[in-house]
Amino acid sequence: MLLAALTCVGAARASEVRVTTLSPLEDVSLPFFCDWGYDWDERCYRDDSARLWLGGEPGKVWRSALRFALGSIPAGAPVVTAELSLWYDGTCVGARKATRPCDGRGFDVEAHRILTARWFSEREVEIDPVAYHSGLPPAAAPQWLTFDVSDLVADWHGNDVPNNGLLLKLGDDEEASGLPGPAFPSSAYPDPALRPRLVVWWLAGS
Repeated sequence: MLLAALTCVGAARASEVRVTTLSPLEDVSLPFFCDWGYDWDERCYRDDSARLWLGGEPGKVWRSALRFALGSIPAGAPVVTAELSLWYDGTCVGARKATRPCDGRGFDVEAHRILTARWFSEREVEIDPVAYHSGLPPAAAPQWLTFDVSDLVADWHGNDVPNNGLLLKLGDDEEASGLPGPAFPSSAYPDPALRPRLVVWWLAGS
């Protein structure tokens, strides 16, 4: 993926390419399709724990939001490639803030640009319909799940669209109440090496 992107750069020398690895500025799991009744805060809470939840548990579906600050990349520097990576370790969503081993299903995971500037100003953030896809095969071993988000990060960096973060969700055919999905390590996970990361390759001196 990176090799193909660098080939498109043409005359740029390898020494001009720089790489920046970013940790989330903010990440949180958000409930969707929940019963917005009088006890919403008790049953449809947001979760800011060591895991980013995807998929369903009884009564709601989890999606997760991440935001990265791009200030360490010089203004005007062209973005060559950007990859979002999440660690999958076979852990899935359980009931009531618990986890459980995944059941061997494969997963189609989507990343969408968030259109809501303030994530907590409404109960379900609005997302762009354009999806960046990555997937896990059935019985997947522990591995990095990687999304090519080059175009989006370039738009963020160039101020073409506001950087409101990314929302992770399961594909529409897999997202249902009571049908659990992966629980990825978050920015609060004890092992820093397994936390989410955004790796951006950019050109210096252009």
